[in-house]
Amino acid sequence: MPSDPEPRLTRGHRKKEKTRRHLLAAGLRVLRSKGESLSARDVTEEADVSSGTFYNYFADTDALIDAIMRDQLLGMNAHAAPESTSDPALRLARTATRILEHAIADPQWARLALRLVNRPGEPNQLNGHLRDDLLEGLETGRFTRGADETTLDQSIGLLLMTIRRIVVGNAPPQVVPRMVERLLENLGVSETEARDLAASASSQ
Repeated sequence: MPSDPEPRLTRGHRKKEKTRRHLLAAGLRVLRSKGESLSARDVTEEADVSSGTFYNYFADTDALIDAIMRDQLLGMNAHAAPESTSDPALRLARTATRILEHAIADPQWARLALRLVNRPGEPNQLNGHLRDDLLEGLETGRFTRGADETTLDQSIGLLLMTIRRIVVGNAPPQVVPRMVERLLENLGVSETEARDLAASASSQ
């Protein structure tokens, strides 16, 4: 029996979502100009809404910043979505490359992403496609080392550590292809192939 279609949003729900998106957009603009010291008043003035409207949607500015980052991470997931290649190693290389290049281009995004994914009890949201590619590579034998959650944690930990180095300004030259090479080598890809995949990913 087919499942019932999802109910359509009412006009009221659409209006509420539009207001929430408006506050998130205003909050992101203020965040980029003032950093995490932003106040609720800064956001309401930018959005041209009342303080009551702000608190109808967010308990405080920390809640707003977390919502902004979840929104940004979802956008990054879409940007780094798997492409039309059946090779999980190449997809992994491209996804990791895009995340790191985004961190270099937007250090504030990187700082806030680290803040969110490192919060106690917060699920690892940095990139769902990255975990999918890791799992597929391990399950199909494309990656030959460590088919378990520890390997996933180590791989994502390497990515996060590289982002931290980018944020604090001590990342070495060619940090993106070097990190991608090491990530693939740790999963059992040969040194030569890892280098070729990393170079291919960075040229996209």
